[in-house]
Amino acid sequence: MLITNLHALRKAKRLESTGMRVEGECVDHYWPSGGYVGVVCAYSTGDRNDLAVRSSRYFVAPVEIGDVVEVTYDPRDPERSMLSFEVDKRVGFDTGLSVAVGTLGAAAVAGILLTL
Repeated sequence: MLITNLHALRKAKRLESTGMRVEGECVDHYWPSGGYVGVVCAYSTGDRNDLAVRSSRYFVAPVEIGDVVEVTYDPRDPERSMLSFEVDKRVGFDTGLSVAVGTLGAAAVAGILLTL
């Protein structure tokens, strides 16, 4: 779990610091298992007009079809992208979660060592 969160945090931080922001449009919803909903948003860069990004899963769709959204993409690889509001949210959430999980892990190791 810690590794997954650190990877997601790294991706979001990279997009936050070096990514380009463009307007996109929500073009579809998708329903992964578990009763969640996500959105598919189309966006264009200067060179490409056929790009799309999928959101994370939500209990309620964060945007509706036809809504304008901001997308952050990697200018070196425009297919690497996230919805901008998720980039901002992920950086804070994943940092906090990684610190909490790391602290609990360190405490567990210290507890084991102290009982030996």
